[in-house]
This record gives sequence, C-alpha cells and structure tokens, in this order.
Amino acid sequence: MQRVLAVLLVLLGVAGLVLGRLGETVWAPATERTATVELDDPGPAVLIDPGVLYVGGQEGEVTITGASDVSLITAPNGDIEAWLGDARYTRVTGLSDWSTITTEQVNPDGPAELPTPTQSDLWRTVDTSPSPATIDVAQFAAGEHGENEQMYRAILVVTDGTAPGAQSISITWPVHAKNEWVPYAYAAGAAVAVIGLVLLVVSVGSRRRDDEHDPIDDEAPADGEPTTQELR
Repeated sequence: MQRVLAVLLVLLGVAGLVLGRLGETVWAPATERTATVELDDPGPAVLIDPGVLYVGGQEGEVTITGASDVSLITAPNGDIEAWLGDARYTRVTGLSDWSTITTEQVNPDGPAELPTPTQSDLWRTVDTSPSPATIDVAQFAAGEHGENEQMYRAILVVTDGTAPGAQSISITWPVHAKNEWVPYAYAAGAAVAVIGLVLLVVSVGSRRRDDEHDPIDDEAPADGEPTTQELR
C-alpha cells in the first residue's frame, strides 16, 4: 500500500511540474497586442494624433503600408491641420479596443491632392522609406522627452500627394504578463514528487528487510529425520 501511495505522489508531482511548464508555454498569456486598421480611400494623407502611439505604453512598433514609398512627417498637430486646410484626409484618433484602431474622415468632400507634401518649413522631421514604413515607439518617445524634446508631435503619413496616404496601419505593443500560479505549480509539484520518491525508497527498503528476516529452509530433511510437520 505504501508503495502504491508513493507512486501516486510521484505521478502527481510530475503532473504539477508539467502544469507549470504548460503555464509558461502553451497557456502563457500573449506577449504582445496589436491594433490595426485597414484604410479604405483615406484621402492623400493620414494624420496620427499625438499620444496614439502610447496607448499601450512607450514601447512597441508602428507599421504603415502604402501603395508606394511612405513619408512620415512630424510637426505639432495644429501646424499639420493648418497645412492640410480643406483637403480630404483621415485622422487616426485612438483605439476602440485593444485590436482596433479608430479613425475619422476630415473634409470628405475636399480636394484629394496635396502638392509636394514633404516640402514645408513647418515640418520638424521628414522620413521617406519603402512600404511598409515602421516607427519605433520608444525612439519616438525619446525624441519627445529627450534633451531636444519635441513635445506632442502628430505624424502625417503621405505617399506622393495623390495616392492614398496609407493602406493600413498597425501598432504592436509588448505585454509584460505571466501566469502568477506557475511558481506554485512548480513548487508543489517538486515537493510532492520528492515526498513520493522518499516514500518509495522507504517502502523498497522495508520490503528488503522483511525478506532478509524471513528464513526459508530450502534443504530437504535427511533420511530418517523427522520433518518439521512430523515434529509438530
């Protein structure tokens, strides 16, 4: 009975260790969350409002796809809106949930062209790159809060001024989450397994001692000598 109990404890301990491992891998929480939006006819420009990049924290990456090279322009929100004037464009305003970026149309009946959108004295930075263009959220935040801080910058996204400013935008933030019960599963599993192993060793030792103290007479009685049963 003791040996059976020991084996059961070992199996329970191993199950606890396996459960802890699953909690770190298969059942682990997501390590990142991504919010996206597909832009259908957004106009020649897309304006990402200040602070939208930081909704999920000051780490992560923004990915912007366009039909051609994508230009990312930074400047105060008011300067960009003044430059856009009555042109048709799309604003990225925030998130409706952790997977959906919200937008709104501005001047839906306005002009759908922007002449030389990267050429303006209002712009603080202009970065043109092949699609998809990316923004490192941490680096962008450092630019706003570093020694040469440029606070509350909006991001203007354009291509050539006539094609859609962007086709899609996604923002991915890391998630620092874990299953809080994993260490307890490891600790309980290890403890129960050790107890089971100790009981198993003790039960095996007891069995051996019992066998050593159980005399077995394998010798046959000599001729004429009474057997044990006859003596009784």
